[in-house]
Amino acid sequence: MSAIPIETLFDEERMRVYPRLSLLIYLLAAIAVVASSTALIDVFGKPLGYDFITFWSASLLTLQGHAADAFDFQKIFAAQRIAVPAGQSIFLWHYPPTFQLLAAPLALLPYLVSYLVFTFGTLALYVITCGRLLKLKEATILLVAFPGVFICAFHGQNSFLSAALFAGAVLAMERRPALAGVLLGLLAFKPQFGLLIPVALIASRQWRLFFITGATAAAFALVATLVFGVDLWLAFFKDAPVVRQIMESGFLPWGKMPSAFIFLRMLGVPAMLAYAAQILTAAGAAAAVAWVWYRQGPTRLAFAVLVSATLLLTPYIFDYEFAILAVPLAILASDMVDRGATRNEKIALVALYGVPAIAAPLAGATHLQIGFPLLLLALGFSVRRALSRQAEASSL
Repeated sequence: MSAIPIETLFDEERMRVYPRLSLLIYLLAAIAVVASSTALIDVFGKPLGYDFITFWSASLLTLQGHAADAFDFQKIFAAQRIAVPAGQSIFLWHYPPTFQLLAAPLALLPYLVSYLVFTFGTLALYVITCGRLLKLKEATILLVAFPGVFICAFHGQNSFLSAALFAGAVLAMERRPALAGVLLGLLAFKPQFGLLIPVALIASRQWRLFFITGATAAAFALVATLVFGVDLWLAFFKDAPVVRQIMESGFLPWGKMPSAFIFLRMLGVPAMLAYAAQILTAAGAAAAVAWVWYRQGPTRLAFAVLVSATLLLTPYIFDYEFAILAVPLAILASDMVDRGATRNEKIALVALYGVPAIAAPLAGATHLQIGFPLLLLALGFSVRRALSRQAEASSL
């Protein structure tokens, strides 16, 4: 018998009205940004599509046969001026050849058209996959109204694709585990999101899945190498110290970076101590993944732990990656529907759903990056539900 009280998850009327109200706010905000822009430059001096200009510019250089030029700040800025001639801000490229391979076709379309196709195409993948994880009547509207979606779409970022690969792997795991391995391997387009996958698969002794995932990632990297050559990998690794330098210097917007390192740096903690805390956080996240996967294998709740832990792993993470948080949230919400939830769990779920909307503005106003504690909450919540479900199964 469940130790968790069975209650209605949320009031049906609120679930119907609030997401639609959020979508209306997003729509009005988007209209205001576009209407107040001039020559594709918004009132903040940034190009419409924001980070997407980096993807489009790297694609242009790649299509011209100069893929490594994406790491040259002068050349990528020149490409960005082709996309948006009035632009004055530079957006640097820090991605591996695997993602450069995926992004290569983007400049075949004009900048704004390409941004819309990429954003809505990957958003559709996100909604289709995550929607099948969320056992609620209003699943689609809840997923689209999640603040992480607006943030990701505003930035023209690739987090919808990451979320879709994670969610697709969860779905495939139950009937087509080989496909799950392929989807997990494709996360090599953003390697930091695959670092805990071997930990999970080894801990759960999923050897076939481990080899399929590894083979897919290796094949992905090999194709990128055959297309671009080894030199692009050298340029990527040479760029790593640049990323660290601009992150530590504050050149990147700390208020939009919900990591342990940035959380402490914004509080004035010295860099070395902040890095130590980041390492401890990553180690704790890895230990949580190993323990849960060892205990119960590749269950949906174990995947919620994996995805939540992944978002805590590195110091270099941005608020647009809150979109990936939709995967554990969909799993947790569905589990709460199945088994009920306490009042505190409901409050935690609402906080995880809504707080990403204010994390960056609040950090800018108060120098307190609440995004990091929010991600800790997601991991703790996922671990608690996973272990409680196993305890219930053991007692039957």
